[in-house]
Amino acid sequence: MRVTESIEDFSEQELDEIAADCLFGKQYLSFVEEEHRSRARVLYFYARDKSGKLTAFTTGHVYREAIPLTFHLDDFAGAGNAGVFGRWTSHLVVGVPIRLRSRVFTSRPSATRDFLEEVVEWAGQAGLDAVVLPFVLGSDKGLCESLIEAGFAFAFYEGDFYLPVSGGDIEEFLTAGLPRGPRKRFRNDINHFELSGLEVGDIEQLGPDASVLADQHRALMERYGRPAVEFTRQSFERFERLVRDRSFIGVRSGQDLIGYSMSMYGHGTLHVLRYGRDDDVADDSRIYINVGYVEPLKRAIELGCDRVHFGKSAHRVKTLRGCQYEDGLVYARFLDKGVHGDLAETFSRLDLANRDRFHTLVNDTPPT
Repeated sequence: MRVTESIEDFSEQELDEIAADCLFGKQYLSFVEEEHRSRARVLYFYARDKSGKLTAFTTGHVYREAIPLTFHLDDFAGAGNAGVFGRWTSHLVVGVPIRLRSRVFTSRPSATRDFLEEVVEWAGQAGLDAVVLPFVLGSDKGLCESLIEAGFAFAFYEGDFYLPVSGGDIEEFLTAGLPRGPRKRFRNDINHFELSGLEVGDIEQLGPDASVLADQHRALMERYGRPAVEFTRQSFERFERLVRDRSFIGVRSGQDLIGYSMSMYGHGTLHVLRYGRDDDVADDSRIYINVGYVEPLKRAIELGCDRVHFGKSAHRVKTLRGCQYEDGLVYARFLDKGVHGDLAETFSRLDLANRDRFHTLVNDTPPT
């Protein structure tokens, strides 16, 4: 196994071949590297065969400071464990931020455990205490099994919401792709927006609107009690420069940009990454649903995508509109066996509690 700190050591083609996931493609990883390298050590773990072909790959971060909306093990483990499990400088966090996702790619599934063991060994040699994969999809069976075999503890974190898409346009999708209840809600959302007189369309160049996007993002963070902003004006400009396969959708009242959603796509999937709007504008026109759900669905259909991922949270909004979900799991392994035993016990309790909480959020009723 080798380690580098530069995405330039990989070609776009070879990353697409081994990963087939736009979240682990060169465009997105280039953005994350530039966005986070002042506050984290950005790392790429990989292997090549004798011919130079990439045979294993994953990416990780060692955070020097907390970055808003990134994973913090102390927060996940609960207030009673504050300072026990989550010191930022002692963890290797494997995966990508923003659309939180942890994946490990190998050319042979049987090689995944060995590659994981090498990553853990590297972490120990680097003086780190733990390796954490904060969001492994439950559908990634091979990785889940390899992590268990490698001695990682796990717990349910959240659901990852998505909608399969099909059809020639949004009307065909709503008619054929959704049950009556979600279809009715989406049509009601669309009707509210059409009656508002607002205009929606692609933001082709972010430069003129970058400051407005940053202001709306900051307002969203403040509204949900976040201590600091995640994206600045430079972040949006960086995303525009580095991520070619992207979609920025804006809602305007006259010339004023009053809402947006930020997406990227590739390998048949469109990811809605962020949303924002002007807090002074009433949302009776359903800006959030239209710019964050309806319009991305339209773009995904036009692009020939098979699926739109909306991420976690806003549970009932998503389920009432037909979104499906799969498990998002946290895996962690401490190098100290005693600490790891404590973590495994904590994760065992959290797994049940978090599943119960999630069930209640998506169903409004406790599990039986």
